[in-house]
Amino acid sequence: MSKQMVILLAIAVLLVAACTGAGGNAANGQKLFQQATLGKDNVAGCATCHSVEPDKVIVGPTLAGIATDAAGSVTESEYVGKAKTAGEWLREAILQPDVDVPEGFPDNVMPTNYKDELTDQQVNDLVAYLLTLK
Repeated sequence: MSKQMVILLAIAVLLVAACTGAGGNAANGQKLFQQATLGKDNVAGCATCHSVEPDKVIVGPTLAGIATDAAGSVTESEYVGKAKTAGEWLREAILQPDVDVPEGFPDNVMPTNYKDELTDQQVNDLVAYLLTLK
């Protein structure tokens, strides 16, 4: 295998890791999730609106079991996003929350500026944590 092929393969692996939450740190993600505010503009943190307890709705849906739900969401016929895996769906839900709004919740409620407020590593960490919520 040529040196160029090895470099391209390494880049491809890194891109897949970034898109799926691979390389994220679940413990760091849990800490981020629990923060009251996130980013330079102090946007509402995840736990401000989302519980991880079953059937406990704050503003947004509970995230108890979200890893399982995310895996099922990408296979639903009405899903219009681009994610193919649970990790990709969670990333999409954080960065483009109106792509697949849960039934019973209104559009345009979750902030859409997390893409400006969170680093790629922070998103990966959040996704890694959310993937533990089965």
